[in-house]
Amino acid sequence: MKKEKSEKTPATRSPLRFWGRAICLLTVLGVVGVLRMCRYKPGEYLPTAPANPQQVSPYLTHKLGPDFFNQVQLEEPFILEVEQAGLNDIISRWPWPQPLGDAQFSNPVIVFSEGTIQLMGRLEYKGISSVLLIQAEPFQTQDGQVNLNIQSIRLGMLPVTKLVAKLAKMAFQENLSAFEGEPQAEAAVRAIINNEAFDPIFAISRNTVKVTDFSLKDRLLTMTCVPSK
Repeated sequence: MKKEKSEKTPATRSPLRFWGRAICLLTVLGVVGVLRMCRYKPGEYLPTAPANPQQVSPYLTHKLGPDFFNQVQLEEPFILEVEQAGLNDIISRWPWPQPLGDAQFSNPVIVFSEGTIQLMGRLEYKGISSVLLIQAEPFQTQDGQVNLNIQSIRLGMLPVTKLVAKLAKMAFQENLSAFEGEPQAEAAVRAIINNEAFDPIFAISRNTVKVTDFSLKDRLLTMTCVPSK
């Protein structure tokens, strides 16, 4: 007798399995997209390492410092220009990285353009490394205070204004002792973190000045400073 061939029933595709695979695929694509956005680096972010990082910046000792001290001694209003390249050379010699709450911030770069300041740097947070970009459009109020007027904070291409503001407040509270004896600096930093206006009064080596006017142009910050006792 011939054995009857058993007919194989075609496997049916479960809709649940289909949607499960689709969700997994979309999740993977989403994660990849987020990582790519986080790893985005602005074209202006070009950090440089000084040749002699242990030495004080030549721009500070030979240009900016003399410009400030030679004029402040006259006890009259004066104009102080800060060049972008020189300021970045000064900052690059500071100890980096610096803690920012649970994150680490390093390799900062400042960019001056018409009416705008950009601060960029490398942020390491919970295993993710990306370029942090803070963009501000500072202005002076009618009563002479300055508001940095932070417009946006991005990690790569992702907006993270609230996250960074939280980390900055945590770091500020943890390092309040660093402002001991410098109430004006403490008030200014607190105002900047809260995106509020502050009195632009700065004490530099026993010399106190107030910035009464400023302008931002390509690669240059120009300030009008008035010495005060």
